[in-house]
Amino acid sequence: MSGFCGSGKGEGFSIGHAGELLQGALWRDSMLEPFLVTLPAPPFQSRATVCRTAGQADCVQPAWKNKALRAARLAWNKCDGGAGAVELVIESSMPVGRGCGSSTSDCVAAIRAVANLLGRPVTTVEIAEWTATAETASDATMFELQPVAFSPRRGKVLRGLGEAYPAMRIVAADLGGPAVDTVARGVPLYSVCESAKFAELLGHLEQSIQKRDASGLAKVASASAAVHQRYFPHPRWNEFVATAQRAGALGVACAHSGSLAVALLDQHARGEEQTLAANLERLAYPVLARYSLEESLCRSS
Repeated sequence: MSGFCGSGKGEGFSIGHAGELLQGALWRDSMLEPFLVTLPAPPFQSRATVCRTAGQADCVQPAWKNKALRAARLAWNKCDGGAGAVELVIESSMPVGRGCGSSTSDCVAAIRAVANLLGRPVTTVEIAEWTATAETASDATMFELQPVAFSPRRGKVLRGLGEAYPAMRIVAADLGGPAVDTVARGVPLYSVCESAKFAELLGHLEQSIQKRDASGLAKVASASAAVHQRYFPHPRWNEFVATAQRAGALGVACAHSGSLAVALLDQHARGEEQTLAANLERLAYPVLARYSLEESLCRSS
């Protein structure tokens, strides 16, 4: 890194997510359209700083954050940044390859940093499209706490689901195993029956969100995770589910591309949350985040 920032610097920020509440595919225009509904996780964060450089080529630190660099370059071109190269620095609190949306959050933060540097407002729709282009498939973290059904391959919202998620306590743990590359894993070949089931689950999820029904939302997440486990089973998933159920969780969710497992609890279940966290640590499941979605919403408003 040359450290030359003669025209100032731009800064951007993005939250991550704690897996998906629902992921599947729907029939649209005689084709199966993959979609997902992410569970926002404000404790997971990515920050980007970008500046012009006197060098000849774009560069990023850490050097392996090439998706974020592609997103920054794409944003630079789209925002008419002109000639020259950019330097990008990414700082992230997210584990990689676990299903927390680390690469998408890096890209979102990078795009926002470029827009900040150039003084060019960008819409969430633009960020979504550019992020999907930069990394082939993305999640919906650029929409932060807004519930949406999102097309990861096209970077477009398929359907808005409401204004805010129901209040819940979230406990996210790592089941372990090798890191997962979202693009390399690909999309399961869902059956026609499963596609119909996903449409039904999406309807239930939308109703639960609009009614602020955390229990209904948790049932949808549990059903979606059960389908996913048929395609990509994790050897410790059943143990996690049993542990969450014994602690009184409303339901469970998982990262469909990663090893993250999530217990969804009532917003007032602080004692149950403490018990669950202790049991997970005892079973050697590192707890990566514990947070209240309602409190996160209040802090963001």
